[in-house]
Amino acid sequence: MSLPLADDEEKGKRFSCGCPEYISPSRNYGIDALRIVAMMMVLILHLLASIDVLSLENHGSASYKVGWLLEIAAYCGVNCYALITGYVCCDGTFRYERVVSLWFQVVFYTWGSLLLALLFFPQEVQLSNILHSLFPVLSGQYWYVTAYVGLFFFIPFLNALGNRLTKLQFQYLLVTVFVLFSVIPTLLHTDVFPVEEGYSIWWLGILYMLGMYVKKHGLLTGMKTRPLWMFYAGCVCFAWVFKMVLNVVSPYLIGQIKGGGMFIRYNSPFIVGTAVALLLIFSRMHFSSRRAVSCISWLAAASFSVYVLHCNALIGKWFLWDVFKWTASSSSALMVVNVLAIAAVVYAGCALVDSVRRYLFKLMNVERGARAVTGFCGKLGHAFRKMCRRIDSHP
Repeated sequence: MSLPLADDEEKGKRFSCGCPEYISPSRNYGIDALRIVAMMMVLILHLLASIDVLSLENHGSASYKVGWLLEIAAYCGVNCYALITGYVCCDGTFRYERVVSLWFQVVFYTWGSLLLALLFFPQEVQLSNILHSLFPVLSGQYWYVTAYVGLFFFIPFLNALGNRLTKLQFQYLLVTVFVLFSVIPTLLHTDVFPVEEGYSIWWLGILYMLGMYVKKHGLLTGMKTRPLWMFYAGCVCFAWVFKMVLNVVSPYLIGQIKGGGMFIRYNSPFIVGTAVALLLIFSRMHFSSRRAVSCISWLAAASFSVYVLHCNALIGKWFLWDVFKWTASSSSALMVVNVLAIAAVVYAGCALVDSVRRYLFKLMNVERGARAVTGFCGKLGHAFRKMCRRIDSHP
């Protein structure tokens, strides 16, 4: 879920809660704004799931129809993060301490939530909760973090590949993987070449390469922003209309409502299309106001913590998911307002918590610890390579 990289921690140092010290001419704050929007989309997806408005039991209600329209419009949030990662990481020098810093952030929240749960609700804590909290990445508590950490180790090689390919070769590569891992699985409605419908490191890698291509070679550069918004809306409306129509037609054809979600999955061409459209739209945005840049920078830097906190198996799901249920309403219009409002409130609340976390990390000089861990692992790797060379040198 890019989730914020280590450079966001640096950004947090340069920007105060008021106005920034300066507006960096080299930083694309439109991409930072997209991070915020993408995390809001993830919150919207989880909010809609928590109130059960999308279940087939409600398929005849207005809330069901409006809920699915909102769901599809927000479904590209996860894809946006992976595209952003490729967009921002393809040019810079890769540093392995980024993944260590990311791990420290996850551990801070999972271990912290475990401690709070043991203090206040020990009867609710199970062994599985303890294991998942102690080993959040290896246990797969956050599927996106696990896949994202795995992707980190391939980024230097993906960058090397992208830098060596010509524009035409890059296009052939993207078309090939798009057909194999998006078009064919969607049309056949089966995971032919397994990417688990987008819930995998391999799909994130594909989107990473797509984001890299957009940054290096551009895409639809001659198209203005308004047509891009229309393209986004067209993809959303097509997937929504297809589902609504199939909900009506399928009972007459096969005796049950089925197949409407054919185009509603992370690796669907239409969901990919919405994510790419948003990436192109936001990458063109420019902000001249120091106050706007300060707000965007602060919120974007907290987006990863928003994800980790509200998806936490202990504190997040005990409290926030109960709050999410307040969004349920018999009025579809009120439901939309509730979903958007509570998503904004949860985001702001998690961002405030992350401000405390950033302050503590700065106080404890966690970045130095990340560099130390990276240096130690580097020494182990060097010793291993040295041992392998010695083994190869002996007959």
